[in-house]
This record gives sequence, C-alpha cells and structure tokens, in this order.
Amino acid sequence: MIPIDPDSFKIKVALKVHLDNLTPILFGKVHALEAGQLKEFLTDQRIIDILTDEPSHLETHHNQLLEFLNNYSRAEWETFFNYKRIVKRNRTDEQEELITKYQELASKIETIFKYKGGFERKTSPYSTYDLAENLDFQTCVYCNRIYTKTVRNPSKITRPEFDHWFPKGTYPLLALSFYNLIPSCHVCNSSVKGSTVMNLNNYIHPYVDKSINMSFSYRLKKYSKYEFQIIRPLNSKEDNTIKAFKLEEIYLAHEDEIKDLLKIKKLYSIDYIIKLKKLINQVDKNTSTKEIYRLAFGTHINESDFHKRPLSKMKKDILKELNII
Repeated sequence: MIPIDPDSFKIKVALKVHLDNLTPILFGKVHALEAGQLKEFLTDQRIIDILTDEPSHLETHHNQLLEFLNNYSRAEWETFFNYKRIVKRNRTDEQEELITKYQELASKIETIFKYKGGFERKTSPYSTYDLAENLDFQTCVYCNRIYTKTVRNPSKITRPEFDHWFPKGTYPLLALSFYNLIPSCHVCNSSVKGSTVMNLNNYIHPYVDKSINMSFSYRLKKYSKYEFQIIRPLNSKEDNTIKAFKLEEIYLAHEDEIKDLLKIKKLYSIDYIIKLKKLINQVDKNTSTKEIYRLAFGTHINESDFHKRPLSKMKKDILKELNII
C-alpha cells in the first residue's frame, strides 16, 4: 500500500481539473430535474462538496440525503441491499416493493453522478483517462505489483482502474468524488476487493493514512524455498486492509524475488555500490546515489517514488532487512 499525499501540487492540480470539468455537467443535470426533494438537496455547493470533500466527510452526504428525503431512511437503504441478495422468486411482495422504491432512487442518483457509461467512457470530454494522467500513479496504490500507466496516444489504450473506496453501488452519490477514486489494478479493484464496504476506522485509505505501519519480510518455508510475510500490528487497520486485498496470498507469486534479493546479498556490498558509482560517473558525473540504487536493485529508495516501479516497497523493505541499504 502506498499513501497518496493530498497536499502535493500534482494532486491539488488534478482535484481542480476534476472539479472544473465535472461541475458544469452535474449542475446541468440537476437543474434539469423536475422540482422535488432530490433537486432541493443537490444544491450547487452540495455538488462541489461531494466532488471535493475529504474522505472523512464523504459518507455524511450519503447519510444526509437519506435523512433529507421524506419516506426514506438509512435503515431501509441497508435493508434494500439485503433484500436484493434474496433470489427473486423467494422474495415477498413487501420486499419487492421496497426494492422497487429504493432502486428507483438509486437509478436517479446514478444518472446524475454517472460513472459507467459517463465519466468512464473514452469519448467523454473529461474522463477517467484524464484523471489517471493527472494523478500520474505508475503502479497500483494497493499492491504496488502491477504497472497502471496511462497510454492515450495515438488513442486511449490503457489506464489504471479506479477503485471506489466507498463502493458506487452502495454510495451512488460518491461515484465521481475525487478522493473516492483510487488508481488501482484490476486484481485489487475487481478480483479481490470487489464491492467490499470499508470504513475509515478499520481500513487504510490512501489519502488519509500517511504513515502505514507495515513492512515486508521473508521466512524459510522449506529447503531453498522462501515466502513473504508482511509485518504489521494484529487487528489493526493495516492488518484488516492486507487481509481484504489478500496481499500476502498475492505476493506468493513473487517468491522468486526473495531468491534474487538473497543473491544480491551475496554478490553486492557497499564496495560494489561505490565501484558501480565510479563506473557510471565515467559516463555521467551527475548520476545521484538514488539513481545508482535504482540501477543496481531495480527499485526506488524514496517512498514518494515507490509508485513508479512495481514491487518497490517490498524490495526496499527486504534490502533493509538484509542490511544492503
């Protein structure tokens, strides 16, 4: 997991572009609504807040909407999702009635804050491709295993997926909220997390948790066989998040990296780094120690650069444990 600094210049610019492009669209959709409580709730300022509020304030908008609307409630909203899990032929008339009532509300909200078929579309004037390019995260924020680079020339080819930290199905009002769109890989977004509902008290949020108490380590599984382990406090936010994204299980696919790092331990030394730097300086005297480490170990030494290469967090933790750096 890699924290995202919300105060960085890059993120602030991306937030402003997000707001400037989406507010005219959302204003127009809401102003076109028939008079009613939903329209009353979605004032221009409320729309701006929904798009830009920090994660700790986002859920409040969802809750306040259900409290604002007559004949709707948060309790029934949760019941609505429970009823939807029941096979249709086994539902009672009462259950079907409540599902119809809340599905109609959800559909109205989804039409306004339209992600799929709207913001997600390549043809949208401002889309997920623009947001991905502005954020410029090169690997998945959650696992740091897979490149998530954005390629838009000569056409829009690939970009990271955006995980809705508060799932858009459960929180349709937050489908376009800037701090609810986390750049991630397909495995973390769809295959692992899916629609898991998280909360800020029990799970890591990349924009909220600046200091994440976890580190990669390794252990001997059997003769010449090693496996990763992730050190973290038990029953902590880190522990819950690691389990939710099945990071230890997923990293089993990279056990060969441990062998490579152990070989580095045998072959490399401080003397080696010094010699390597001297050799490189013959070609480029401006090469920094940071660049030397990247060339030698295929990783970044600064946490702020971890997103630029897959496995950077893991490699640095293991290199430190082996006393190589």
